[in-house]
Amino acid sequence: MFVPVWMIFLATGTLMAVLVIVWAIRNDQFEEQDRARYLPLVGLSAGEMADQPPIRRGASFYAIMAIIVCGAVSLVATLVLVLRT
Repeated sequence: MFVPVWMIFLATGTLMAVLVIVWAIRNDQFEEQDRARYLPLVGLSAGEMADQPPIRRGASFYAIMAIIVCGAVSLVATLVLVLRT
């Protein structure tokens, strides 16, 4: 009984990882790597550092929250199944 539960947990985690990679590729998350390479070298003025960036909660925020919720639900279900035996 112990091994099948962990196999389900492993399969769920693998499926979520694949879905995240597919989402990232479709939304061009891996584009513009040349620009990202130089970002640590760009200096900000004191005024720019004092300004707080606006909070943007777009589709990526909700996708990450959905992934976290799915992981938490999978973890709880696994623990319930394991502790019930």
